[in-house]
Amino acid sequence: MLSRKPIYIDLDRRREIVFNLNTEILIREEGKGASSLWESIGVETDPETGEEKKLLDVNLENLRVYLWAALFEDAKKHGEMLTVEDVGAILTHRKYVTEAVLRITEALRLYYGDDEGEA
Repeated sequence: MLSRKPIYIDLDRRREIVFNLNTEILIREEGKGASSLWESIGVETDPETGEEKKLLDVNLENLRVYLWAALFEDAKKHGEMLTVEDVGAILTHRKYVTEAVLRITEALRLYYGDDEGEA
């Protein structure tokens, strides 16, 4: 069994982000299973290569659902019943949104095996 360090995020309190099969199922049940954390907001051309690249931004609605699902186990351990709206209300500062994107991205990378050195 692989041992991984926990991923934490400091919001209203320190919370652990867990992304596993249960998390993925929660996201699917919420109707966001096929929805990406990122959305295309346009195209830009690289001035040096002339190559067109998509401009991406975070889909905030999906971020809220992904974070809710990833916090589910932590909330359960603390006797909390968080709703998706509760998670949105916890993100009271833009810096929390940025931190949530970073931590969710890290958890997704580990879950899908996109981290370096993992077979």
